[in-house]
Order: sequence, then C-alpha cells, then structure tokens
Amino acid sequence: MSAFTVFPMDASAIAYPYFATRTIHHSFTMEVSLDRDVNPDRLRTVVERLCERFPTLFVRLRRNAFGYKLEHVHDVTPFIMPRPAILNEPYDLKNNENLMRITYRGNRLAVECFHSVTDGNGAITLLKSIVAEYYRTLGETIPSTCGVLSPDDAPTVAETEDSFRVHYVKGGKTVSRFSESAFQYQPNGPFDTWHQTELSMPLADVKPLAKAAGTTLTEYMVALYLYAFCSTDAAKRSKKPVVMFVPVNLRTVFGSETLRNFTLNFLSAAPKGSGVTFEQILETVKQDFRKGTDKDLLQRMINTNVSQQETAFFHALPRGFKRVALRIGLALCGERLQTSTFSNLGIFKVPDELAPHILSFHAVLGPVPTNHIITTAYCCGGVLGLMFSSRLASREIEHTMQRLLRERGVQTTLRDNDTGADV
Repeated sequence: MSAFTVFPMDASAIAYPYFATRTIHHSFTMEVSLDRDVNPDRLRTVVERLCERFPTLFVRLRRNAFGYKLEHVHDVTPFIMPRPAILNEPYDLKNNENLMRITYRGNRLAVECFHSVTDGNGAITLLKSIVAEYYRTLGETIPSTCGVLSPDDAPTVAETEDSFRVHYVKGGKTVSRFSESAFQYQPNGPFDTWHQTELSMPLADVKPLAKAAGTTLTEYMVALYLYAFCSTDAAKRSKKPVVMFVPVNLRTVFGSETLRNFTLNFLSAAPKGSGVTFEQILETVKQDFRKGTDKDLLQRMINTNVSQQETAFFHALPRGFKRVALRIGLALCGERLQTSTFSNLGIFKVPDELAPHILSFHAVLGPVPTNHIITTAYCCGGVLGLMFSSRLASREIEHTMQRLLRERGVQTTLRDNDTGADV
C-alpha cells in the first residue's frame, strides 16, 4: 500500500463541499445499540483492522485550484471519538478534516459520514463490518454475510468504483431538473438545535395497511407523510405544492456493489387543494413511484449528472467559480423544490449469529438548507422506525404522523433519540 491513495470525487459527491456551510453540512449517521457498552480500546483495534478494507470511507478532503479529491487516511485515531450530544455536527472542510466519524457512548456505536464519502448503504456496510469484527474479538464466530465485509479480504474494484461513471452513457438521453418551488414548512421559525425524534411501531401492524391499499410500504408511508404536511394550517394557506424528495438506491437497479455514492432521487407531490384526501395522495404517490423508479428515467438522470461534470468548461473552472455555479444550481434545483425528504433504508439485516447482540438500529439525516424537517425510515428486529430530524421547536408533524398511524390501528412510540424520553 502506498503512503496515500487519492480518489476523484464520484459524480454525486462533487457538489457537497461547495454546498457546505457552518450550519449546512450534508451528513448522516447510522447507529446501533448493542447488548453491552462499547470499549474504546477494543473499538480502536477493530477499526485499525478495517481501515485498509474501506479505503474510500476512511478519507479526508484534498483541494487544489480546480476542485476537491478524497485522500485515504491510514491513521484511524482522528476517526474515533465519543458520541456528541448533537449528531451531524459540521466538518471543518477548510482544514481538510477527516470526513467520517466513528462514535461511541455507552452501548451506542455509530458511523457518521459527510455525503461526499458515501451514501447510507455504504455507511451501513461499514457499521455492520465494525460490529461483526468487534464481536469476533470477543470470541464470537460471525460470518461475512448480509453485507458484512471481512478485514481479511482486499477491497474490490467493484466496491471502490464510481458507479455513476461506470453506467454513464455518453451522448445518451438526459432529463431536466427544473420544477416549481414547493411549500416550505416552518410554523414557529427555526429551532436553535438540530434534534431527532423517533416514531417506532411493529412492522406487523403497518404491512397489512400497505397490502390492503395495494401499495408498497414505502409508498404508503410517503403518502401518509405528505398527508401530515397537507393537514397543517400552514400548508392549507399556501398555494405551493407539498412535495417529497425520495432517494432511490441504484445498486439494486444497475447491479452495483460500490461503497461510494450511488443514489438518485425523485419528487412525489400531493395533489393541490386544501381538501385533498389521503386516498387521493396515495394514488398520486403510486404513479410518482412508478415514474421515479423507472430504469430508463434513472439512466437519463445518471447521464445528466455525469455529462454536466464532464465538459471541458466545467473542468477548467477554478474552484471558486465552481462554487458559484453549483450554488446557483442548488438554488434553482435544490431544496426549494421539496417540502421534506423521506428516505427508506429498508431492513437492517445482519448474520443470525450477530442479531442477538443488536438491540436497535437508527438512521439520522443531517441539516439541509431550507427543509427544516426531514425523515428516514428503517426496520430492525421487526420494528419500523421513522427518524424525524428537525430544527423546529414544533413537533406538529411528528405528532400528526403518530395520530394518523394510531387511527389506523398501529401501536406507536414517539421518543427523543438522544435522551429516550417520550415526547
């Protein structure tokens, strides 16, 4: 292994360093609660074993006059730290801070990433692999299955590739990103601390609702989330549409094994009108999902992302000019087009030998510029969780979602993610 390895940014990661500010930093956290407290010394030993297995995740930012790259870091010391009270704190990009954190507190163990490094799927793979290796050091036999990677194996080309450029079709069809601006929910103004609230429920209570409606679970929950916003007085007064930003994991669509970013997004909007019903929203969501997950459309979106970055003009732009250009693009095609985000990470699967040691799993999205509340869904051990990340004093949306689910016969618990207290 050379003293360092430098990776070009993947086609999705390029923009994030230009978007980041002191308060907006495009990061996320994947966390598990274990059946024992985490020993920091043992954790360090485990992370040292895995550092070279995940060269594209143990990285820091490198810059030059024309942009940014990622540099693999071999010393794991700066990556490991106690869990802070506030998750997804800003990264010090000006001083090339490492872009991934492995945190612990009590029995909690987490991987936090700046979005230039990877998406949720890559971070989950690292988290699973850390937990599996941790229990191996305790004498457990844990197989490298269900997304667990062994430190004894070398990273593959498929794991480290930029799948956007691999699947890019030069000269292929592209797609427009422009749309009308969406309703922005901020009833009591911004809250001074980015906080998280988890709404948890038995998966067995929710699946029959989606099945009876003829939808997937994700479609059903997105529709319910849209309906929660539409039910607010602020949305009823607004003439702008309520729009959801829905990420799509492209690995399953294009057969990729990359541990870097490989996610795209589509918009799903509630029909306009103050008297819109849940059933009307659900029908619209089903149509939006069929369109948004169509492989041909996703291919055109890949082509759009990559082609805009492959022009000689863009490559020749100095870093400062790129920042201006990309921030203008964000203003035109970014958060103003959406009311919130709903990202479903699916079921957190681990080997059967490891499952008894994992009490729960949580996923937490970090702040974005104008959407003051965003949500992640996940399932672990038969429990479906919705993690609301918000900077608002009001928990109106969280309580509305809880009420809507309870009206449909779903048992729910709403708790602060940091303290565990009911809210």
